Amino acid sequence: MPFIVSPLWKRRLLRGFVWASGLVMVATGGFFGYMKAVEKNWIHYNKWDRRENGSLQVGQQAPDMELPTLDGGAVRLAALWRERPVVLVFGSCT
Repeated sequence: MPFIVSPLWKRRLLRGFVWASGLVMVATGGFFGYMKAVEKNWIHYNKWDRRENGSLQVGQQAPDMELPTLDGGAVRLAALWRERPVVLVFGSCT
């Protein structure tokens, strides 16, 4: 037995599909417009980004400092980089 849909439900489904499609198109256009504005530097994505103005150079040795460990102790960077390369990550990696 075939599934019969009333004309009222057909109109509601079509209207919902049109609204959802329009919403997706507006959101997509807004996202790509925002990314283009950031690319052209009309919108400053991160006002705290100082990579261009910093004084650190590629290959420059990090200053020796003492950093806290997760278990409550401390470790000096000089003790680590004698054994192997050290990578410092500050902030979020996501």
